[in-house]
Amino acid sequence: MAKAFLLAVERSGENLGLEIIGAAREAGLQIQWSGVVGSRLAAAGVQNMADGEVLAVIGLVEVLRHYLALRRLHQQVLDHLRRQRPKLVVLIDHPAFNLPIARAAKAMGLRVLYVVGPQIWAWRAQRIHQIKAVVDQMLVLFPFEVPLYEAAGIPVALLAHPLLAQTAQAPTREEARARLGLPANSPVLALLPGSRRGELERLTRRFGQTVAELRRQMPEVLPVVALAREELLPLWERRWREGAKDIPVQVRVGRTQEVLAAADAVLVASGTATLETALMARPAVVVYALNPLSYRLARRLVKTPFIAMPNILLQKAVYPEFIQQDFRPAAVAQTLAGLLRSGGVEQRQALAPLRALLQGDGRAVLGGILTRMLA
Repeated sequence: MAKAFLLAVERSGENLGLEIIGAAREAGLQIQWSGVVGSRLAAAGVQNMADGEVLAVIGLVEVLRHYLALRRLHQQVLDHLRRQRPKLVVLIDHPAFNLPIARAAKAMGLRVLYVVGPQIWAWRAQRIHQIKAVVDQMLVLFPFEVPLYEAAGIPVALLAHPLLAQTAQAPTREEARARLGLPANSPVLALLPGSRRGELERLTRRFGQTVAELRRQMPEVLPVVALAREELLPLWERRWREGAKDIPVQVRVGRTQEVLAAADAVLVASGTATLETALMARPAVVVYALNPLSYRLARRLVKTPFIAMPNILLQKAVYPEFIQQDFRPAAVAQTLAGLLRSGGVEQRQALAPLRALLQGDGRAVLGGILTRMLA
């Protein structure tokens, strides 16, 4: 039985990890998986060798604060690779952490499959030379990435985004509300504050303030928050009370798709959730905030005019973006009120081409890549 190592800890990364494991099984590959993974991949049979929660930090200042924990995890992974000698190392996202792991794995003579490449199209384009030196195969999710890697001579394949299939199976608005125990006719605002502790710490209070402002204009609005994991609940509740005081909010854990399906509009933190929201054709406003120093540094480096992936893919501001100091609760509430009153018809129409842009190779191609790399 071949050994393989997998690193995927966040919700979107776990979706891709599950896709890879599924493709391996369909290809008839017998693999002993180990790695640094979240609970769903552990339940799927991956032996988890370390807690990867620290990988959820975002921003230069935040990373520096967690430097020692990240360094310990880095050493744990290297020690594991030296002991286990897996034939294949699968690294998903997290380039600041994973590219050094890829370099070390290559030095050990291990094969490296990298999934969700660094955003070289947005910033730090020179990273492609580092990738070429340490990665045997890239798997990307967006069509415009393929020519960048091909031009550099890096083997690359375009995966069909897992959210295509997942959102295609979403329940109807009525079904979702029945499953969640929500009233059939009340206007529902879905709140997607992110899956990282740092995101909830920075964003939740302003989410609460935004809902408070919105309820002054539209008292009938019912806010429903989708949390990724149960352990985030105490942090969410504490920060929500700071912003919304006594305004009640329905909380659903691990049921993001149903919450989106039930929603009339969405307040969503920038990240993969914006794409899920768009593929389900839900009107939305995108918000985000970083440590001020991290944000100033990022703005100097990032070359794209948008941060929400639907806007990047469609090359226009379909979803309004309120980032950093522009995330003002009154302004965001005003925009959400407009979407709720209009039904977000213009946004829904503009999102229609998105699904066609994300078509890629399916599990058969992925299975072939895995078979070749494990040969």
